[in-house]
Amino acid sequence: MNIQAYIESGILEEYVLGAVSSQEKQEVECLSKIYPEIKTELLKLEQAMEKYALEHQTPPPAHLKGKIFAQMKFGPISGQVDTDEDQGATVVPIGTGTTTTRPLWASLAVAASVLLAVLLGWAFYQMSAYRAQNESLTAEVESIRSEAEYQQTLANLYRSTDYKVVRMAGVERSPESHVVAFWNQATNEVLLDVQKLPAPPSNRQYQLWSIVNGTPVDMGVLDQEFEGRILKMKATQPGTAAFAITLEQEGGSPNPTLEQMYVIGNV
Repeated sequence: MNIQAYIESGILEEYVLGAVSSQEKQEVECLSKIYPEIKTELLKLEQAMEKYALEHQTPPPAHLKGKIFAQMKFGPISGQVDTDEDQGATVVPIGTGTTTTRPLWASLAVAASVLLAVLLGWAFYQMSAYRAQNESLTAEVESIRSEAEYQQTLANLYRSTDYKVVRMAGVERSPESHVVAFWNQATNEVLLDVQKLPAPPSNRQYQLWSIVNGTPVDMGVLDQEFEGRILKMKATQPGTAAFAITLEQEGGSPNPTLEQMYVIGNV
């Protein structure tokens, strides 16, 4: 098993955040007992999470203490009250000429119930806030991991000797646009990295073309969500002289609309 690859997969971060399935949870706990490296990484992540929680915890409202003590008054229910200090009870008049005794422990029990209810409410509030922080942190971790994977794939493509890098620059209608094509001349596979293209209007879609012997050849439409991703397009043909991208109707066109060309690059 490749321990380092498992650690870098992001599963440990998701485990600490409680964002894994029961099967994944069992897997992480089992592997952490087998491999010390995984257990060490888990401890580091848990310590980091604890530090984050402490630094971002929300203190109880300043008025909470006053509310709690306001509920802990052991006075009379109504009318004149005589206290029998020897018995630890409160004598409370009921009606005319009739009294009843409420033990002190009963008053304490009521106050304790109120206090418990307040504290449970506050704990629930804190737990909800902590869960929201967890969800936010999980999304942030996932975003960072996706970006890291994208950058790593891009670096590998630039370093690879199997791919020819073709830079497509923006034309007059969109000079700031820039797209890079990676062409594997052995398999004719083509990958795209859209570095900058305007967002397409509704019902429109970008389409890639290769120019082979002076004739444009359809290489498929780009996904609408093309930023921060490596797109795999249709295979090109030997003898490709250039690549270009035009804006077409959604789903693509059998022929390019040259007035809607955004980028082009010679091989």
